[in-house]
Amino acid sequence: MDVEEFEEFRQWTRNKSEHTRNGYRSSLRRFCEFHDMNPRELVLEARNYEPEDPETAHLEENPADRRLVEWFQELTGGDGEGGEGVSRASAVNYWRHIRSFYENFGVHIKEETPKAGRRNRRSELDVEDVEKMADAAPSLRDRAMIWVGFQAGMNPSEVCSLDVGDVMGGLERGERPVSIEKTRGKTKIDHHTWIHREAIDALKAYLRDRKRKEGELDPGDPLFVKRNVRKGNRRATPTIVRKVMRGIRDSVGEDIEKVKDRLDQQTNPLAFKFLRRAFGIACDNADVPTKYKDYWLGHAPPYNGAYQGLTKKKQREKYQQLAPEINPSPTQPGADERLLESVEEVVEEKFGEVGTERVMPEVKNRLEKLDSRISRVEEQKKRIEELEEEVKDFRKWKEEVKSQDYWGNLLAKKARVMERSGKLERGEQSKD
Repeated sequence: MDVEEFEEFRQWTRNKSEHTRNGYRSSLRRFCEFHDMNPRELVLEARNYEPEDPETAHLEENPADRRLVEWFQELTGGDGEGGEGVSRASAVNYWRHIRSFYENFGVHIKEETPKAGRRNRRSELDVEDVEKMADAAPSLRDRAMIWVGFQAGMNPSEVCSLDVGDVMGGLERGERPVSIEKTRGKTKIDHHTWIHREAIDALKAYLRDRKRKEGELDPGDPLFVKRNVRKGNRRATPTIVRKVMRGIRDSVGEDIEKVKDRLDQQTNPLAFKFLRRAFGIACDNADVPTKYKDYWLGHAPPYNGAYQGLTKKKQREKYQQLAPEINPSPTQPGADERLLESVEEVVEEKFGEVGTERVMPEVKNRLEKLDSRISRVEEQKKRIEELEEEVKDFRKWKEEVKSQDYWGNLLAKKARVMERSGKLERGEQSKD
C-alpha cells in the first residue's frame, strides 16, 4: 500500500526530516496492511467511535488502542527471519510511530507504550524436545514441517518455498539422507541442505495422504499447502507456520523443561527459528566442521572465501555423522528397565510373588533375545546404507568410463607398454 497517496500521511509528516518520513512511512504501511485498512479509514474509525454506554466510556477500549495492541503482539510474537516477527525494541519504536499518527488527528491512545525490556533468553532445544513438538503436531503436514525445519536448518520462509520436486526424486529413490537444493533468502546463497530418517518418514506419510486426497502431485506443486483452500494460492505461509508453533507451545510447552518457565515471553520459546538454532547446536555436538554447518544453513562465506571442496559425497558423509544428533533413539535411555518394571508389576498382580519368580526370568530372556535381534537389524541397516553408497560410487565411475573413452585409453596404455617391452627385448638381443 502506498500511504504517501493519502493527505493524512502528508499532514502527519509535514516539516519532518527525510529520515523520519521514511521511518513513519514504513511503520504506517505495515500497520495498514496488517489491518487491511488505509490511513483515512483508520482515522475515521477511531474518531467516529461512540461508546455503548456514555457513563462507562472511560472504561471502554477505543478501536485505535485495540488495533495497536493486536499489531504489537503480532510483531513481537513472530519468528523473525523472513516473517513478521521483529525484536521487541523495534516493535516499541513502531508503536511510538503509530501513536504519533493517531494523536496527530486528535485520537488519544490510552494504552501505555510498552517497554523494550530485557532480551528474551534463546531456547536451546535438542532432538528429544523436537520429537515432543512433532508428536504434538495437529496434522501430518505440521509434523513434516517441524522435522524438515529442524533437520534441514530452515526458517519458515524457506520451508514454505519448497516444492514437491525438491524432495520427490530422493524420496522415490529411497535415499537416506535426501539432499535439498535451495536459495537462502537472507544471503541469496545457493546451497544444499539435507534431511534424514524422521523428516523423510514424516514427508512420505504426508505426501501419501495428499496423493490419496488430490491424486498425483506435480513437481512444481508447493510441498506444504494450506488446508481447506478452494481457490487462489495454496502454498503455506510463514504466518501459518507461526500459528502452528504457537499451538505447539500451548500444547506441550509445559512438558519441555528448557522452556516451561518462559511460556509467557513475548517471543514464543518454541518458535520455528529455534529449530534452526537446534540444528546448529546438533552440528556442534556431532563435531561437524563449521564450514559444512554454515553451508547447510546458507550462511554467507567468510570474507574473500568460498565454500570450495564441499562435494555432495563429502557432505553426505558429514551429514551421516550428524544423524544420531537429529534422529530420536529407537528406545530412550532406561526404557528397557521401565518396561521390565511394568511387566513385573502386572505378573505379580496376576500370579503373586511365586509366579513372578517363575515367569520373569523367561520374560527377561525373551527381551534380551529381542534386543539382540534389534541390534542385528540395526547393523544390517547400516551395512545396507554403506552398500548403497558403494553402488552410487560404482555408477558414478561407470559414467566417467563412458564419458572419458576409458577402454580406448586402456588399450593405448597397453600398446605403449608392449612397445616399451619390445624395445627392451631388442636391446638385450643386440648386447648378446
